[in-house]
Amino acid sequence: MKIEIQNDFQSKLMMQSFESPVSLNSKADIHAWKQAWLGALQKWHSPYKVIVDCSNLARVNPDLKKDLEIMTKFFKGFFMRSIIGYSIEANSELSALPFEIKDSEDGAREALNIRQRLKVSRGSEDFRGAIFLENHFQQQCMELSFTDHVKLDSSEKLAMLKSKIVNNLTQWHSPWNLLIDCSNLEVSSEQDKNFTNMIKFFQGFFLKQVLGYQPFAKDAPYPFKVYRARHRAAAELETSAALSGDTANCSTRK
Repeated sequence: MKIEIQNDFQSKLMMQSFESPVSLNSKADIHAWKQAWLGALQKWHSPYKVIVDCSNLARVNPDLKKDLEIMTKFFKGFFMRSIIGYSIEANSELSALPFEIKDSEDGAREALNIRQRLKVSRGSEDFRGAIFLENHFQQQCMELSFTDHVKLDSSEKLAMLKSKIVNNLTQWHSPWNLLIDCSNLEVSSEQDKNFTNMIKFFQGFFLKQVLGYQPFAKDAPYPFKVYRARHRAAAELETSAALSGDTANCSTRK
């Protein structure tokens, strides 16, 4: 049983999904789910909510209801605030799950009072909302991405980016590296100097290095080293013991 877990630290949300059709038939299946969950929990340092994509969950053995209740109670003891699932098709075979099932991810997010990620691309006012930061504490890495195409073309936008990273740094108590997803990012050459100055500022707060991956265009210029694939950038950080190889997975590697 393969379970994919994504952490949205900004929204304090853990998203779980079953990668292929599966049924929960035994206590061993619950144990596998619990172990995957515990592994992801090591990255968390704050209360969180959980959304479970049950689209690939065909059936849950009714005899396991008590065991599943015990598992969710266990995680509530580790600061899980609430949990809800969703499945596009109604499935009575999932009634043993100890949480409510909605008919869509949007419905699950609404039930948990989780805002949808902003999809914006125009204007400096929208720029801040498009910034998404994710912390990989074990790997000493902060990952920066953008929810829609943006262009870093003004000192105002750069100040917004700097401010958001500074706010996120309050969660850090160790040296860190910055990994940047450039697939939605353009950087104006006029801002190269200002960007470099921002990096020097963060080096005073224990930033070790900055690497990017997946450039917006083949010849797009960036004021930092950029690799075509995420796993190449992650491997570079891994050589300095900064990023574990198991977080270097991406579609270009498969």
